[in-house]
Amino acid sequence: MKKMNYIKIILILTLVYSCSTKKTFQNDDEIGQNSITAIKFMGTVTTHPSSTNEKSFWAFKDEHVILKIRNYNILDEVKSLKNKGNDMMMDVNYSFLIKQNNKITDTLYSDSSLKSWVLKKGKTYTMFSDDEGKIAQNLRQSYSFFNDCW
Repeated sequence: MKKMNYIKIILILTLVYSCSTKKTFQNDDEIGQNSITAIKFMGTVTTHPSSTNEKSFWAFKDEHVILKIRNYNILDEVKSLKNKGNDMMMDVNYSFLIKQNNKITDTLYSDSSLKSWVLKKGKTYTMFSDDEGKIAQNLRQSYSFFNDCW
């Protein structure tokens, strides 16, 4: 009888520990020196009724959701697109912080369609357009984070 109770206790403890809701997060060292931090602005018309530009994007950090990506070369993909000049788009829904050698070197901004892109390097802004939506398609197929319903 004691052996049966002992086995029950072990099974219960195993079940409790295997169903734990504790999450572990990778720190930047585990992700690597070269990575991308994708930030999605979750504000909606009811929570943020005006257009979101770069300044307002960063002002409402409580509306951010973050995804860490490693080994994805989005910067080269964007740079290969058609250059649209230096005008900043109105709505900023995504920010991509490009980290190389443990240092943020570039920032990409995109709208909700993931077809309009702005590369910010220092104080210079360069706009690119992905008319075919290939980058958006790749991102949405690889990460549910970029879908409307995730």
